[in-house]
Amino acid sequence: MLGVAALIVIAAVVCANLGAWQIERAFERADAARAAEAALLSDAPPVPLPELLEPGAHVMGVMVGQPVEVTGEFDPSGEFLVPDRTVDGESGYLVVTPLKVAADGAWLAVVRGWSAGSDVPAAPSGAITLTGAVTAGEAFEPSALPPGQVDSISPAYFAGVWGLPIYNAYFVPNPAVTDGEEAGALRVVPAPQLDGGTGVDLRNLAYAVEWYLFGAFALLVWYRLVRDEALARRD
Repeated sequence: MLGVAALIVIAAVVCANLGAWQIERAFERADAARAAEAALLSDAPPVPLPELLEPGAHVMGVMVGQPVEVTGEFDPSGEFLVPDRTVDGESGYLVVTPLKVAADGAWLAVVRGWSAGSDVPAAPSGAITLTGAVTAGEAFEPSALPPGQVDSISPAYFAGVWGLPIYNAYFVPNPAVTDGEEAGALRVVPAPQLDGGTGVDLRNLAYAVEWYLFGAFALLVWYRLVRDEALARRD
């Protein structure tokens, strides 16, 4: 039982350290969120997209709403319309066009703007630099829409059409991006906002609680083993 106790204590110590690490991570993310909010409120210059996010990487909440700059070329052949999206109280289409990012060759879904109808102006040709903000991509929703239309801005779905690598996010530029004289045909889409509160990350705190419970459970198991053995010997 003493040997088992030693193993249990080691397990409990490991769980306690992992819980402390999760708490530390929770406060680190809170500090990062506050720094991101301060940068946003101070009109900081836009950050190049490849410095903020890697292709395929998960979009963290602190990235949403930050000023971002990206350079690349549009590929109109892969353009999609997303119907039933509301801007300023009106329902219409979001125009999503793939942008080949010059820095890494990855695809990026760019919401060029909003249109009341499905007849939308063309995207600019050649290299272009955009400023705006990114947010996490949406989950794919199968639907029976006409060709060239999708129900969601899903990088996972777009990857099957445009290819890889691809950013697991979509980009909302400001202002709307169109070609030449038709620029007024698309309405600006509201930019993604900085994600929620800048407090402690509750998910990491939940992980910390789980580790502490695991450690306590290990000690409880040892207690029950000793108790059962003692009762068996007494009987």
